[in-house]
Amino acid sequence: MTKARDVDPSEGIEQYIGRTVQDARLALRKAKFEGHEWTQSYLATRVFVAQSRISEVETGDVPPDTELARNLEKALGVRSGTIENLVRILNRESVRDYAKPYVRRLSEAQMIHDFGLIVPGLLQTKGYASALVLAGQAGDPKDMKRFVDQRMERAKRLWEGENPPWMTAIIYEAVLRSDMGNPDAACEQLQHLLKAQEQPNISVRVLPFGAAIVSGSFTLLTLSNGRRATYTEGFSTGSYSDETAEVMRFQKVCDRLAEDAESAQRSSGLIHEALKRFK
Repeated sequence: MTKARDVDPSEGIEQYIGRTVQDARLALRKAKFEGHEWTQSYLATRVFVAQSRISEVETGDVPPDTELARNLEKALGVRSGTIENLVRILNRESVRDYAKPYVRRLSEAQMIHDFGLIVPGLLQTKGYASALVLAGQAGDPKDMKRFVDQRMERAKRLWEGENPPWMTAIIYEAVLRSDMGNPDAACEQLQHLLKAQEQPNISVRVLPFGAAIVSGSFTLLTLSNGRRATYTEGFSTGSYSDETAEVMRFQKVCDRLAEDAESAQRSSGLIHEALKRFK
């Protein structure tokens, strides 16, 4: 039987989560709850992950995502929200400072207008997001994986919520041509865009070659209370603003780009054509 590693919960939220999970598991093992030994391997079978994943959680090396947090709470008999809420706090804290206001307001958005030279984060697949992170970041692979997982979770919460927003995404045609160094991920991403296009609340429009473009990317949010905000992002930098003048400036840019963009129907045809290059 593997000896439990002593984790100092004062080191950080990851370690506090790990200690919470470990203490709950060891308490069940001591009581031989339901006649089981409650090893990491046994807990792993209860929450449908590998034993190594439980080890990562308990040591604080890689915290759980919210789905695993909920499963751990149920399996260990921990009060609902005890672990999940800590994970949500951790996810917010690990977002770059300049992006925090945007992430907080995203859940309140009723309408989203986006332009970018890459597929917007809310419409990215995991493989595509991973390729982007790998190209643009250097560091611990565990941190990079967490960044991608958080992006996927934000999108899932938004689109699977009770009242998902309306989204219009304008993407430059060059996005359809790049294989990101991973043709399989690029193919999957294009298929995902077509699937998103079928949703009544999502419109993907392609800005063709030859049209004027702007550098970086920007997003316009219309919140449930009617207030509006804009978020711009470049490489390792970004800016959030709810100043009316700034929002109107980006609205004008968005309108001009929309005038030159293909219709949603024509854009779907361009995506289908691009897919043929990867098959």
